[in-house]
Amino acid sequence: MNRFERAFKTGEGSEKMRNWIVMPLLGAAILFSVLPSPAADMPGVGMDGGAVLSEGVTTGAEVSASARLLRFAGNSFHGAGAPFMWAILLVSAFSVSIAAEKVFFLYLRANRGDRDTFEHIVRLVRDKRIEEARNVADRSGTAFGRIVRHVLGVHHGHRSDDLQNRLDEAYLREVPTFQRRIPLLAVGANVATLLGLLGTIVGLIMAFDAVAHVPAAQRTAALAAGISIAMATTGFGLIVAIPTLAAHGILGARADRSVEEIESRLAVITNLLQEWNRIPQADPYEDTKTGIAERKERLVDYVVTGEV
Repeated sequence: MNRFERAFKTGEGSEKMRNWIVMPLLGAAILFSVLPSPAADMPGVGMDGGAVLSEGVTTGAEVSASARLLRFAGNSFHGAGAPFMWAILLVSAFSVSIAAEKVFFLYLRANRGDRDTFEHIVRLVRDKRIEEARNVADRSGTAFGRIVRHVLGVHHGHRSDDLQNRLDEAYLREVPTFQRRIPLLAVGANVATLLGLLGTIVGLIMAFDAVAHVPAAQRTAALAAGISIAMATTGFGLIVAIPTLAAHGILGARADRSVEEIESRLAVITNLLQEWNRIPQADPYEDTKTGIAERKERLVDYVVTGEV
């Protein structure tokens, strides 16, 4: 059985498959839905940049400028600058998929109900009802609950090192998921900017080549084409990079805040467990029938002989 069959049958790895297959497709669908079409397929947009209404009335300068901008954006995905524009678009789809997945995780799943779970567990631990506290932590389904459930597995009389080792083991297994893939947003922003810069260089090379080698009658058009490639790739790269970098900062701050909340709550619970460990507890054997009988015998011997 390969790993894909095992994932579908046991559910193992389903989250990773969703993150790397479904989310990029979702990001690509969103971007393609808003991608402008080329000018030839846009009704009402003339080659001179004017927008013509169905009644044959040309709009004012403001609408005409919007039409020219749409035509320019659509035509940028065709011609010499197309490889850079499509590459930036792929980076954008990748970044959108990561940002959407982390927003869903950090804002809807990560710390859902942790405050109520924490308060309930603290009450149970103070009442020495450890098994009930473990069940409450297990039902929470969050990273905090899984860490607490693992920590509460220690028995009374444990060494402080045992408690710390169990805490570290669970912490290092759960907490890195909060920051996972967020650094890739910064990578996406930088790659989009650099691809735009590379497109700018190619466009300027075309413009200077036009000045040097293209006949005078065609020089203006060739020069404008090179400059348009330079501007389009730079602008699209920045349009992708700026929101991606902002999402990196916002999601990173949210992940840090979630981790800090988990750490503060874990500190309270571990302190309660260590305090409980320092309090001597009665031997469970003393509460059995055999233990009670032995205590009575020792009491009788003490009364008769005066010796314990």
